[in-house]
Amino acid sequence: MVSDLSDDSLTRDLDTRLVRTFAMVAEEMSFSGAARRLGMTQQGVSSHVRRLEGLLAVPLFERSRSHVALTERGESLLGHARQVLMATENLFAATSTQRSPVRVAEIRGRRMMQQCYATFRREHPQQPVTFFDMLSREQTKAIAEGHLDIGMGRLLAPVPGLNSMPFRLDPVLALNVTDPGPVHLRSGRVGYTGGGSERFANWVSFCRELSVSTGAHLVPVPHDNTMLEAIGQGQMAGELPPVLAMAGMRDYPSAEYFDFRPLEDIQPYYPWRIFWRTNESRREVRAFLSTALAVAREQRWMELLDRDVEIWLPRDGEDHLRPGARMP
Repeated sequence: MVSDLSDDSLTRDLDTRLVRTFAMVAEEMSFSGAARRLGMTQQGVSSHVRRLEGLLAVPLFERSRSHVALTERGESLLGHARQVLMATENLFAATSTQRSPVRVAEIRGRRMMQQCYATFRREHPQQPVTFFDMLSREQTKAIAEGHLDIGMGRLLAPVPGLNSMPFRLDPVLALNVTDPGPVHLRSGRVGYTGGGSERFANWVSFCRELSVSTGAHLVPVPHDNTMLEAIGQGQMAGELPPVLAMAGMRDYPSAEYFDFRPLEDIQPYYPWRIFWRTNESRREVRAFLSTALAVAREQRWMELLDRDVEIWLPRDGEDHLRPGARMP
C-alpha cells in the first residue's frame, strides 16, 4: 500500500520537551523562573525555545532586558501547546496500571487549586492529580471533550454539559505602582491591564462592565503584569495610574514590590467558579471537588470584606451571595 504522506509531513515530528518548556516560560513569563520549575539551566531553556521557534518558523516571545512577553503568534499557539501536553499526559494515563489522575486546571500564578490539592493529598495520598495551566474557554472545551476533569475561572453564562458552583469572591484592589495615595474609583483615574491579550479577556470584560455600571473612568493601561513588575522594581521608568488588580494577585512572584490598597468608594468582587462535567461519577473527581469546596469555606473565599462601602458584582457573580449551595 502506498502512503499518501509527503516527505515533508513525515519530518514534522515534535519533541514534547520543547513544547513543555515553551508553556512553562509562558506560565512564568521568565526564562529563569521556567528553568527553576523544570530543573534546567537558563541556557537550556533558551535553547529549547530557540529550537521550537526554528521548527515552527515563528517568534514565540519578545525578549528585553526587563521583561518577557508572548508575541501575537506565541499567544495564539500557546493553547495548541497545552493541548499537545494534555494529549501526552492522557496517552500515558491510558496505558498506566496506576490510578487514573484527577485532571485539574489552574490559572497561572494563582494558588487556589494548589491549596485545595494540599488538603486533598493528605486525605487521599495514593491518588495522583495532574495540573494544567489553561484559559477558561480552553478548560470548558477540554472538560466537554473528556480531556479535563475540573476547571476554575469565570463563566459568563451556563455551559451545556457542565455543572458549576461559586468558588471565590476575589476582592478587587488598587495596585499602586508609583503613587501610594488613596484611590477613588468614580472620581479618580484608574487603569486596568490585559487589553489585546486573549488570556485576560474575562478580566477585561469585568473591568468594562464595572466602568459602565458605576460610571467609573477606567482606562486601559498598555502594560502587561510583567512590565508592571519591572516598573515596580524600578527597572523601568513609567508613569501609570493606579491599576485594578484582584487581591489574589498578591500570590504572584514579586508582588511585594507593589502597594495594594482598597478602593475608597466601591468594593468590586471578581467571581470565580469551579466547574466539572454534568453527571460526573468518578469517586476521585467528586472527592477533589468536595475537598475544594471545603477549603473554600475554611478559607472564607466566599465572604465579603468588612467594609462600609458600596459592593459591586457583575451579573454572573450575583449567585455567589446566595448561601447554602450544595454540589449536584
